[in-house]
Amino acid sequence: MDGTTIIVCFSIATFCFTFIFWLKKSENKYKYQKTKMVDLLIKQKDIHVNKFYSGPHFDLINDTVNKQIWFFILQHQTLQYKIIPYDELFQVNYKLDGHTIKTASRSGKLKRELIGGKVYDNSTSSPAMWKKSNDFRMAKEVRLTILIDDIQATTLDLVFHTSHLPVDLKYIKDEEAKDWFNVFTHIIEKEERKQA
Repeated sequence: MDGTTIIVCFSIATFCFTFIFWLKKSENKYKYQKTKMVDLLIKQKDIHVNKFYSGPHFDLINDTVNKQIWFFILQHQTLQYKIIPYDELFQVNYKLDGHTIKTASRSGKLKRELIGGKVYDNSTSSPAMWKKSNDFRMAKEVRLTILIDDIQATTLDLVFHTSHLPVDLKYIKDEEAKDWFNVFTHIIEKEERKQA
């Protein structure tokens, strides 16, 4: 290799390192701002925090005293949140790269169906069992999809891990997703639904 090639390679490597450094720094700043605002809201609303998750895109709180899940995101420097009562949690799916691996669901119809509306998400028909495939060895994304039993039949996609390249399942960071899947499953299986 000549000197020019070395300088070009070094320049490209420096640019890539700097770009990733600033990207991570802005991601951490966003996460810090969001979590700081969530902390203030916890004090204002007197939220009883039994389990807390602070991720790069959203925060979650399990409030067992008031039987609610709090979901937070920061958009345009404004903290937005959704309060999900336990009895409105209808279904949770654990997904790898968009494929449902495990699901837990309540029996019966959604409120939207009971009042004559249509539900376009067909995920309520999947059985509550593991759908492991021997072909699934790597993944780029771990998410939970939650179906809420409100009039809109709201769906929340909670991305817990994402990477640009596939990661071997043995090394993927999905502990938090599995913990929250278990929390939602426990609520769905144990909490009584209110009648519509």
